[in-house]
Amino acid sequence: MAKTRISISLDPGDAELIKAVAAENGLDVSAFLVMAGRKEAVRLARLAESFAEIDAAIAAAEAEAEELVWPPDDEVDEDEIARAQAEIAAARAESAVRRRGAVA
Repeated sequence: MAKTRISISLDPGDAELIKAVAAENGLDVSAFLVMAGRKEAVRLARLAESFAEIDAAIAAAEAEAEELVWPPDDEVDEDEIARAQAEIAAARAESAVRRRGAVA
């Protein structure tokens, strides 16, 4: 299988730490960094996936906000205020549930 070479620059202390930990685990530096890179890539992908729905909701809200006239030309009715407050509360509750799930 063809390999691609990637060059990185490290602080001397980081380089020595990586070399030592790789050797302690019977790996060369390249194998160790590939293993660590894969693990981090999977972790970040899972993290992005877990927040995709809320990120989409935020993006939609931001897009909607760009279209709003501020300050409003007329008074905002109480139903609209209640709807906005309910959506905020629901988003906060969902975020809290997700945070608890990420910690568990």
